[in-house]
Amino acid sequence: MAKIRTIFKQHPAHQNTGNGPTPANSDKDAVLPVLSTADAKKFGLENFGNTCYANSVIQALYFCAPFRDLVVQAIEVPQLPNQTINSATSSPTLGTPSTPATTSVPTIDSMPYSPSKPPISTTPIPIPPHPPTLFSALRSLYAHISTNPAERGTVAPRAFIDKLKEVNEIFRSTTMHQDAHEFLNFLLNKIVEEIEEDKRSVQQAKEKESLVNVDDLSNSVTTSSTSGISPHDATLVHKLFEGVLTSETRCLTCETISSRDESFLDLSIDIEQNSSVTACLRQFSASEMLCQKNKFFCDSCCDLQEAEKRMKIKRLPNVLALHLKRFKYQEDLQKYVKLAYRVAFPFELRLFNTVDDAEDADRLYELFGIVVHIGNGPHHGHYISIIKTLGSWLVFDDVTVSPIAEADIPKYFGDPAGSSSPNSGSRSRSQHQ
Repeated sequence: MAKIRTIFKQHPAHQNTGNGPTPANSDKDAVLPVLSTADAKKFGLENFGNTCYANSVIQALYFCAPFRDLVVQAIEVPQLPNQTINSATSSPTLGTPSTPATTSVPTIDSMPYSPSKPPISTTPIPIPPHPPTLFSALRSLYAHISTNPAERGTVAPRAFIDKLKEVNEIFRSTTMHQDAHEFLNFLLNKIVEEIEEDKRSVQQAKEKESLVNVDDLSNSVTTSSTSGISPHDATLVHKLFEGVLTSETRCLTCETISSRDESFLDLSIDIEQNSSVTACLRQFSASEMLCQKNKFFCDSCCDLQEAEKRMKIKRLPNVLALHLKRFKYQEDLQKYVKLAYRVAFPFELRLFNTVDDAEDADRLYELFGIVVHIGNGPHHGHYISIIKTLGSWLVFDDVTVSPIAEADIPKYFGDPAGSSSPNSGSRSRSQHQ
């Protein structure tokens, strides 16, 4: 379980999503002051003992503007009659009054993404100490940062970390190092789970009210039976990060091709010495022979046959997260080791390993976030994130935020010699602690 991650956003669709600086008025000679925006915030996050794995991912997700904006725009669902609901509903801006308790309470995913600047405020939105869900903990943290009148400072994500430990015992230890990639996957899936649970709660409340208020009881029952929302009917996580892989298997006897689809929120790719992300993606989709003990059962032949298998991308995600597998189990050592291979990654990327009829197959992704593991092995080390915002690259190292030249980023490609060195960290969007 090697970790290294790079985060790419679709270019230019998710570029400058409405949070850029306010342009000066060209009709006046004087240059107007530029208001602070969410993308301009340079806040470090306090470390509560081996929590750099969470800090690095939280920072990377914050600067994924569509994700941050959808999270921040969410508000708590108000109480419905005889039903207490902790849910995420969508609001055009922070501070919009809560939706009245009616039978048509919108959920966050029922409204289109509309980037908006945080309201001008003299004080930041406070962080509640006991959030009801992990999603609400993340929302209040992002709202606090994005509405802060200052552009620099330090924030203590205590409420988020406490909630994380509450909902998952794996993250409760203050001495054991955690895996940033595993944390990212848990966080995104937990957000999906909480949003869908809130949707079900809202739907149940609506159905209950319909049974009370609608004269035609049978009609209301019919309506409720067909109004369910499928699990993958687009939460904000699925809308942004979900793609679809298809595994194509061709029987070498009858030439029949069978395929199986599976969704993904990130792509985990094996790495090789002195390679590149493009080469690793090519290897990811390389043909694999199924023979001898690994023969494929062909439904057409009704027998085990030799076959050729290949993995391709059927649907591209709007935000692409790549995970470079730098931690590998070595049989001879009987333990996991870190692969400090040098793997170059581009600042812009097109995915070539798509199916022939993939929609918008030529879309261009622009790199904006990298989570780096610094250390010699999977059980010790440190995580930082390198993020591009408003045209500049910054290093977020817990409470420290500092600029980095784009020309210096290749230093994080890894060790050319392939040995484990303190600076041979991973690069990508999520990694080890």
